Amino acid sequence: MTDWSKEGLGFVILQQHCRCSAVDAPFCCKTGWRLALCGSRHLTAAEAGYAPVEGEALAVAWCLRKARLFLLGCPNLMLVTDHRPLVKLLGDRALTDIVNPRLFRLKERTLQYRFTVRYLPGKRNYAADFLSRYPTLKASPDGHDEEQVEELAGAMAAATIAALTFNECLTLDEEVVLRASQQDPAYQLLVAKVLAGDWHPHRAQEIECLRHFYSVRDRLSVSRGLVTYTYDQGHVRLVIPDGLRRQVAANLHASHQGLDSMLRRARQTQTVVDVFQLDGCSYLAYADRLTGWLEVAQLPSGATSSKIMNQLRLYFARWGAPEQVSTDGGTNLVSEEMTGFFKRWGVTVRLSSAHYPQSNGRAEAAVKSAKRMLRGNIGTNGSLNSDKVSLALLQYLNTPLRDIDKSPAQLATGRQLRDGVPAISLNYRIDEHWGRTLRERERQMARQHSKMKDHANGCSRSNIAPGSRVLVQNQANKTWDRAGIVVEARGNRQYLVKLDGSGRLSLRTRLHLKPLAQPNPAPPPKPQEPPPEPSPNRPRRRVARPGWLDDYVE
Repeated sequence: MTDWSKEGLGFVILQQHCRCSAVDAPFCCKTGWRLALCGSRHLTAAEAGYAPVEGEALAVAWCLRKARLFLLGCPNLMLVTDHRPLVKLLGDRALTDIVNPRLFRLKERTLQYRFTVRYLPGKRNYAADFLSRYPTLKASPDGHDEEQVEELAGAMAAATIAALTFNECLTLDEEVVLRASQQDPAYQLLVAKVLAGDWHPHRAQEIECLRHFYSVRDRLSVSRGLVTYTYDQGHVRLVIPDGLRRQVAANLHASHQGLDSMLRRARQTQTVVDVFQLDGCSYLAYADRLTGWLEVAQLPSGATSSKIMNQLRLYFARWGAPEQVSTDGGTNLVSEEMTGFFKRWGVTVRLSSAHYPQSNGRAEAAVKSAKRMLRGNIGTNGSLNSDKVSLALLQYLNTPLRDIDKSPAQLATGRQLRDGVPAISLNYRIDEHWGRTLRERERQMARQHSKMKDHANGCSRSNIAPGSRVLVQNQANKTWDRAGIVVEARGNRQYLVKLDGSGRLSLRTRLHLKPLAQPNPAPPPKPQEPPPEPSPNRPRRRVARPGWLDDYVE
């Protein structure tokens, strides 16, 4: 449903959830059609002078372009307009029959879509009419249509994240999905059906809860109690139980921010930097043009050059200094202090054109993505320390980029990050090229560990028994000025020591203890043995008088 006015363009995309006839669509029933996407923008100076038929055709072409991710390949697309001439013009009229060159170009832009055109009086085209009269986006539609796609996707993501409640676990893994599936009877029926493979010949013969899977039954399998679905090029996804689908769907919406123009002008070792304001607080957006990795930081109390430099040092230490940084030429980014900072780091600065920030489109896209993630989710005083901001940024980094089927996380770290969307463990495996490098790193660390172990065994210290006196090293000045008694020997060569004087217990490693040499105690004196008594049976010796005493006279 589209509409054009002198103020702007508006459109509404509705999806059918009922089985009513297409004759009465989209007003067949109150809950049969639900909102999928909507948008609006102001007219340019040239578009304000369009004739009504040209403006209405422009609204149709712009709507199809903005919602192409929803509409391309849709076999049952119905285009509703409140301008009756478009029914014939966009219906079966050939291009050769259109004389107006502007209408010719607009119809040519719609040829890649398959749709039928229906007329709806303007008095019933409420939503599109309101959006066209009160548009929101003001960028030029020709040069920056892709940035507007980012804003629309970002707005949906921000609104979805803001509506979430975070009372449960933020990250969902296989264990969480498995527990939820075990409590879901319909899911268990699906598991049994896939394992048995006894599908009925016709879809109508299946149980109602299994009919949704009938058309893809050949792509379903069971892995560790969970049903998996294999789609294009062998990619595998989990089939989510009904109880988790709302949370998973909300988490998925959080990642769709800026997919269209994220990698088009990417250059190796080139980054973009921009400072933006949101709700009176200053923030710094830093994005890598090659991988699409986005960093957001709060700059409290103003975005001064010194604060920006402090944050950039952290990014440079984490990701390396880039060769080139693109900025919008703000005074805090081109000051003498910042110029010297970039010069010291060997980084060249590319400035966008004066008063034309669109020339630094990548930075503008990064700022828009950051704003959409932060709006309504930041904490007190603009703090980024909240689960909502972290989850939205994580989903952004895990969303595959356009045309390469790789996310910023995969390009920057070699693997998907664990987030709020459950996935099979296969998706968390390291990329093959990264894996070879990591395996070589593991082997190198194993060799280093072996060398350290051999060195430790060569100069190992003896164990200390409890009760031994030791000297304790003072960690402040590395002197052995304390002494104590080992009270207990613990694991990992740790000892509990009772220090002399204070009696305080201190836990120390063997490296910081030195056993005191205790003097050997003197052996006790041996008792003196009494002299042996003479044997009574031994003959006594006779002592003879010496001869020289014979002449002695008393």
